[in-house]
Amino acid sequence: MTEARDLIADIHIVAAVNDEEVLQNNLMRSALIAEGQVELNCYRGAVTASQAYNEGIDDTSAGIIVFAHQDVFLPDNWGEALAKSVAAIEAHDPDWAVIGAWGIDDTGEYSGHAWSSGLSLRLGARFDAPVETRCIDEFVIILRRGSGLRFDEALPGFHLYAADIVLSARKAGMKAYVADIPAIHNSKPVRTYSGGYSDAWFYMRQKWQDFLPVPTLTVPLTRSVFPLLRARLRLWRSLKRRLARATNSQVNPRELVRELDL
Repeated sequence: MTEARDLIADIHIVAAVNDEEVLQNNLMRSALIAEGQVELNCYRGAVTASQAYNEGIDDTSAGIIVFAHQDVFLPDNWGEALAKSVAAIEAHDPDWAVIGAWGIDDTGEYSGHAWSSGLSLRLGARFDAPVETRCIDEFVIILRRGSGLRFDEALPGFHLYAADIVLSARKAGMKAYVADIPAIHNSKPVRTYSGGYSDAWFYMRQKWQDFLPVPTLTVPLTRSVFPLLRARLRLWRSLKRRLARATNSQVNPRELVRELDL
C-alpha cells in the first residue's frame, strides 16, 4: 500500500480541453482529481494534441504523466491499479515507455479493459499481467518521464498521437504495454475518418514508412490507401445505427462504474 501511495504521489494528469461541461462531468469527477490526490493541468486552445501534451510534460516534474481525454472517468481504485501494473512491468522492464488501457498487437489481437459510450460496449475484461502492445488507444496514455519521449508537434490535429508515441518508443528501443487499468470513455460515436483524421493518417504513413504496416485502433497504417477509404465508407454506412445505439454521453460516469462493476 505504501508503494502504491508513493507512485500516486508521483503522478500528474494532463488534458487538452475544448468543452468545460464534458470536463466537469467526467475527468473532474475522478477521485484522484476531485480529492486532490494528484494534480491536473488543462490546456485550452491548443492547435494540436501534441502541443498541449508537450506543454504538460514541461509543466511538471512528475515521474508518471497521464494524458487523459476530457471525457474519461477514472474509477476510484484507478491509481492503485496503475501502481500495481507499473510494479509488475518494472519487475522485468524498468525502462518501459508507455502504458495504455486498450491496445492492439501485431497479430491484430486486442487487449485491455474499458467502457466506450460511443460504441455502447464493454471492451475486453479483467486480466492479470500487463501485455506488450503495438498501439494503444488515445483516451488514456501513461508516459514514463524517464523515457525522454515527447509528442510530435508536426503531427496535425488530434488523431493518431498515441500510435506515434508508441512507435517513437519502439524506435528508441523501449516498449509499450496495456495494463488492467479500466476506465470509462464517455465518448460520442466517431462520425468520419475524413478531414483532420486523414491529414494525420497520411502524415503518419509518410513518417513511419519504414515500419509499415502498423496496426492502430482505428485504421491501420499501410502503404495502400484502400484501408482508409474502406474505413470511411464503413463509418458513413453505419453512422445512423451507431448513433442510435450509443450510450448517452451525458450520463454520470459513476453510475456506469456501478452498473458495470468496473
